[in-house]
Amino acid sequence: MKTFLSLSLLLVSFFSFSQDNVAYFLDKISTASSGSRIDVNAEGDTILVSEYDAKNVRLNTTQAFEKKYLGTPYFKNGWFKEKVLLEGGEPVEGLIAFNLEQNTLYYSKNKSTPSVELKPLEFRINGHNFSRYEDEIKGAGDYYYETLSYSEPMLLKLYDCKFTPSSSGVSTGYGSSNSSIYEGEFEKRERFYLVVDNKMILVSHKKSFLKNLGKYSETASTIVKKDKLNMKKQGDIVSLSKSLSKI
Repeated sequence: MKTFLSLSLLLVSFFSFSQDNVAYFLDKISTASSGSRIDVNAEGDTILVSEYDAKNVRLNTTQAFEKKYLGTPYFKNGWFKEKVLLEGGEPVEGLIAFNLEQNTLYYSKNKSTPSVELKPLEFRINGHNFSRYEDEIKGAGDYYYETLSYSEPMLLKLYDCKFTPSSSGVSTGYGSSNSSIYEGEFEKRERFYLVVDNKMILVSHKKSFLKNLGKYSETASTIVKKDKLNMKKQGDIVSLSKSLSKI
């Protein structure tokens, strides 16, 4: 399982919360979490709260405490009711969550059933279609991409998530939130790729992006300049993709 942080959060089962979709986690500390929930703090920020029951064997006592994290590693910060294709079977309905930090999909039949990790070639969640292309497109790697356009050149969107512990001096984008009360922050980002001659071309506002588009380079440069497209905005990137697909 891929992970990009030392304080890794691993999904093991789940229970109900205010939005009817949440997960238990096992945190890499001496005590396993008794539960987790996705919440909203006083500033309106989405946070992940893990609950623990630490047992003192010598004193025969139990102490309850919480660990809080800014953001969550989940796509759209939650679980969603969808149909998924299980290996060797028919599509079944259940709850799924896409952990962006681990590039992992989780499935459970219902809120009282332990979840399992899935590795489908494609899946749909909250109206978004994701696929793996490592065997089809050079440089795609073992990641899930949202396919924004199947027309040539294909337009793909990659979501990822990085966890930064507070001890690293995290500078959050959560306004007035007091980072000292949080263990760290889950930071999400998005990248776009055009597929040209079966190669992934990272969309960028830099001139090198347009030069790397090969047979589309000259036309793309003209379109971006004429329509004043901003390659940092998804709407403008989609517009360029649509224009190139008509060539």
